[in-house]
Amino acid sequence: MGRLVMIEAAINGNALRELNPKIPYSPEEIANDAIATCRAGAALIHFHVRDPQTGRWVQDVPYYSEVYRRTRAVCDPLLWPTFPFDGTPAERFSHFVALAKDPGTKPDIGAADMGSVNLATYSRASKKIRGANFVYQNSYETCRYFLEMSRELSLRPTLQIFEPGFLRAALVFLDQGLLTEPLILKFYLGGKEQNFGLPPTLKSLETYLEMVEGVRCNWFAATLGGDNLPLVPLNRKFGRARTGRPGGLSVRTRGSAFESADSRARGRRHPREGPSSRLE
Repeated sequence: MGRLVMIEAAINGNALRELNPKIPYSPEEIANDAIATCRAGAALIHFHVRDPQTGRWVQDVPYYSEVYRRTRAVCDPLLWPTFPFDGTPAERFSHFVALAKDPGTKPDIGAADMGSVNLATYSRASKKIRGANFVYQNSYETCRYFLEMSRELSLRPTLQIFEPGFLRAALVFLDQGLLTEPLILKFYLGGKEQNFGLPPTLKSLETYLEMVEGVRCNWFAATLGGDNLPLVPLNRKFGRARTGRPGGLSVRTRGSAFESADSRARGRRHPREGPSSRLE
């Protein structure tokens, strides 16, 4: 039997229906897409809760709770929410703490974006930069707070790697003992529309994997601002695949989880690992 491959689906991010009319907004819509994507083979599902009417990104714990309860009533993927760009570390992580108070809504994994980055996109057609003044900031102390709180809540954190320096930061925390193996790593590769991250190539994956040589980890690769499907054969060779809408940064989209179920199934060649062992 070949290598087991886990698929993660990022089902809505910050994308609006102007880009894709099937982007889920309400908790019921998000849960329905999570269920459809799980049935198509996704083992992990990342989602943003939204204002049901406008699609605005919000952090309302009742919306998060409804997504968890509706999804878990039908299937058992690993579900994890996002956190906002702004606020103190405690404010940004507060919904994880609130959700963890109830076993029915406790996130399956914690999370930390392991550094700061200029989250800008560039249009070669118009020669314009979108987001030219925005810096997504996560200091070492912010990362430390997210990791410490994940540990306090007994959540193994997923570590988002936008640039190679993010991975070096993660390895610092591993060396300090705040992180333990196996690490959960998400390699965010930059498509043509993105102006950050390594390109979605075999050499990029080899670069990251060389950096974690000797470290036990479960890793995934996503193409921000591009089509992730061409990367799937490489992911199958080494590890995992991530598809969908990562943080709303992608310009191109394969749609909501329900619309994309077939494309995700095409990336699945082996069954997902059982709930008790899939990230250990």
